[in-house]
Amino acid sequence: MGLDFYDKYSTYRDLIDEAGMICGTDLVSVLNDEEKLNETENAQVAIFTMSYGIAQLLKEEGIAADRALGLSLGEYGALTYAGAMDRQDTMRLLKRRSFLMQKASEENRGFLAAVSFMPRDAVREALRGLEGVAISNCNAENQNVVGGKIELKEEFEKRIREHGGKKITFLNVSGAFHTSLMESAAVKFKDYLELFTFSHPEVPVLSNLKGDFYSEEDSIKEILMNHIHKPVMLDSCLFKLESSDEDIHILLGPGKALGSILKQNKIRGQVYAINEAEDLVKAVQGIKESQNGK
Repeated sequence: MGLDFYDKYSTYRDLIDEAGMICGTDLVSVLNDEEKLNETENAQVAIFTMSYGIAQLLKEEGIAADRALGLSLGEYGALTYAGAMDRQDTMRLLKRRSFLMQKASEENRGFLAAVSFMPRDAVREALRGLEGVAISNCNAENQNVVGGKIELKEEFEKRIREHGGKKITFLNVSGAFHTSLMESAAVKFKDYLELFTFSHPEVPVLSNLKGDFYSEEDSIKEILMNHIHKPVMLDSCLFKLESSDEDIHILLGPGKALGSILKQNKIRGQVYAINEAEDLVKAVQGIKESQNGK
């Protein structure tokens, strides 16, 4: 969870220490404790600092993005990277956001499950009439995440299997994020958002909520409020990238799931996934060789 970056790079170390100070958390201790990391209140700041911190290390190597996209929580990293949000403000927002989402999860216990190798329309048909269960993440046509009330978990699984679904993966999360069960968190977060100032991104950023780029007319506050309890339109965002064989995609942060999603959406171009310090060294070398025409 980024500890090798912390040990090796002062820029990254300063960012982690800054986040811990602002959030009143011993973030290094959290990064060393898997149980603590699984708690929403800790995971959001930890994931943001990791992805944003790696992006800063890339900038120091002269590698900057011309477009940015974040999956779910990652949108905060993308917006901050693009200059739409102040870094310290982002940390404060995520501390409050994660607290409210954790509370909503405790009040409205829910589940999230990835449904793979099943068309989205078939998933929707299986869920028809099942109030309190809905698609939360549209990752690819045949890979969608469904969330809902914990008491409907067995009925959800039964319906998916009855409609031909063969692979259901229940996710290790504390709540049904990006579903109506998070609405109370979204409403309370809206008031907190009013305390902050946002700018139009200096680098084009794709919005999970819209499935398209942020425009000058968009209210970032409104989008980030709805982002909590509305579905993530990831495959629509990836389509808007209009990728080419010459593109380089750099995936930042823990895990490898996003790389698989890019493959499912047939995204063209070279992909580098960086979640360890060794990955960073290899990516920088490969990208610079590409830029130099080698």
